[in-house]
Amino acid sequence: MLQLISVVMVVYSYFLVRTSIPHLPHVIPTHFNAAGVADGWGSPDTLWVLLCAQALTTAVFLIVPYVGQRFPGAIHLGPQRLSDFPPAARTRVLPMVDNMAGYLSILMNLFFVYMLWKVIQAASEPVPELPMFWPMVLLLAGTLGIIVYYLARFGRIAKGENGSGPPSR
Repeated sequence: MLQLISVVMVVYSYFLVRTSIPHLPHVIPTHFNAAGVADGWGSPDTLWVLLCAQALTTAVFLIVPYVGQRFPGAIHLGPQRLSDFPPAARTRVLPMVDNMAGYLSILMNLFFVYMLWKVIQAASEPVPELPMFWPMVLLLAGTLGIIVYYLARFGRIAKGENGSGPPSR
């Protein structure tokens, strides 16, 4: 379900870009400094690059659980690789990897949708600005929160705990 939400957000971004480009000026802000003031300009077609970055990021998050199933040694979960978990524990960890990737994908997609929307909005303003601080803080804090939460859960499983009660023996 989380992956479906991510894909829907990419499709939304596609339609947002597709319907906005014909109404944008020939030159739009494409880069903003740390203060959020536009300092780079380009074609509205630059929005497609941002959409491609969103789609690529989503694809990576969607593929991680499948890579974990096929090549468990390629997935690092903190200090361990997925292949370090015994098979019984791996069957409990894989759904969590799937959820973690899904939540990270949704978080990244929210950021991309917001950025696309704000760039399109800024293109029609006389002095284009983009609030950079709060979106970036929320993205970083959300990412860190998701990763720390799941690393703690992976660590409990690695130590032999089931994560919902006393250690299993």
